[in-house]
Amino acid sequence: MANRHRRRLKVWTLTTLVWNAGLLVGVIGFANENWTSFRGDGSSVVQADLPTQWSPEEVTWQTEIPGYGQSAPVVWDGQVYVTSSEGAFQQDCQVHAFDLRTGDKNWTKQIVATTPVENYFRNSRAAPTCCVDDSGLFSFFPSGDVTAMTHAGEQRWSLSLFKKYGEVQNERGVASSLAQTDDHLYVLIDHHGPSYVVAINKADGSIAWKTDRGDRIPSWSSPVIAQINGRKLVITSSADTVDAYDASTGEALWQHHGLQGNHIPSPSVMGDRIFVGSTTMYGGATDADATAGSNCCLKLTEVEGKPSFDFLWGAERANSYYSTPLAFAGYVYYVNKVGVLYCVNQETGKQVFAKRIGTPCWASAVGVTNRSGESLVYFVLKNGFTLVLRPGDEYDQVARNQLYDREAMLEAQELAAEQRRANAVPSDQVKPKSGPEKVFAGMPETQLHKIFSYGDPMVYGVAVAEDRLLIRTGQTLFCVGG
Repeated sequence: MANRHRRRLKVWTLTTLVWNAGLLVGVIGFANENWTSFRGDGSSVVQADLPTQWSPEEVTWQTEIPGYGQSAPVVWDGQVYVTSSEGAFQQDCQVHAFDLRTGDKNWTKQIVATTPVENYFRNSRAAPTCCVDDSGLFSFFPSGDVTAMTHAGEQRWSLSLFKKYGEVQNERGVASSLAQTDDHLYVLIDHHGPSYVVAINKADGSIAWKTDRGDRIPSWSSPVIAQINGRKLVITSSADTVDAYDASTGEALWQHHGLQGNHIPSPSVMGDRIFVGSTTMYGGATDADATAGSNCCLKLTEVEGKPSFDFLWGAERANSYYSTPLAFAGYVYYVNKVGVLYCVNQETGKQVFAKRIGTPCWASAVGVTNRSGESLVYFVLKNGFTLVLRPGDEYDQVARNQLYDREAMLEAQELAAEQRRANAVPSDQVKPKSGPEKVFAGMPETQLHKIFSYGDPMVYGVAVAEDRLLIRTGQTLFCVGG
């Protein structure tokens, strides 16, 4: 107990020093006001006063989202943005804006998809998360359409990547989210075909640069922005490699290869460290030891003035599944496909503990420091429960919170089933499947739901802004706190 108390005291002291340093700058604007892209700034670490306990009756507000979508929310100046799609071929892409404080819908805008994508629960459905800045909102859909809008919903420009560079060969669809700098958006397309990373000028939708990656295997991970000595890098962890590109020119700077299973989790950046997530998956990575070692940490360095990296460690036992690893308060957290949480030491990669927490996370965990200097980790599980943990060498659960009750869950299941039926692809228009998907093509939907735990309602993404936790399922947006 004494050792445990000293460990907590050390964490508390460090976070208090950080907090006190922040007080020297000023107390105004403590809480993160905006959440500008997938996982915020790419770290999923914020300052906020979030509640630690709640029940379905204590949810601040909830609002229905037309259609169905898997993107996470983004927030700018009190407005929350999410995307969704409708139609048998997701031809109706939608962007929605909600009031952060009330949940009222401010507007919905339609974007006509330029490339059809089957509306099927095994496919990505409006999965890429938007980016937002002071000029407006930037959306990306599995149809390959990138669109810029003002905060009032007026379209500024639209670009069809697939019409420009060719359709993707990825039967599960495109789910990679946008990354951004002040001037550019970045899109990663890895598939069975000519793969690439591309930079788009925010001002007018023109292509700033495109760097080819050769033929790859399908991947759904998202790029993230890192920085070393003032130089911004685009980091991709995808299709068995980690790559760095110059954010201004697209120059390929370095590559770490030999990984296995980093097709779904995205890289996480904290300072000069890159944390990579990998998972075993059907038709892909199957070696548990190799996959564990691919959950690794790289350090950004320079060699003779050129960006480089050092491989610091590969985890002894870890598996990320869909959610991105979280590096926070001296630890790195991973959740696997059967709901086992792995915690490793951030400096060494040595396992600290492993704990079964129930269902897996599709939404990435968030590390939160509140005004008291307390550090907490929020894991929003796929089934809507949120675990709040205190970082440490032992599993220290503060709370387990329910988002919706059984009645609401059953209603959401029926609404999702109705949406699938209404948007079903006519049998004579269903494309033949190949690869792993060919095995599942003839199975009943109920059996596939059971095999892959795809039962609605499912939590796909979260965001934190103005002391509020936003949680998004396929058809509903929830707000806790504030």
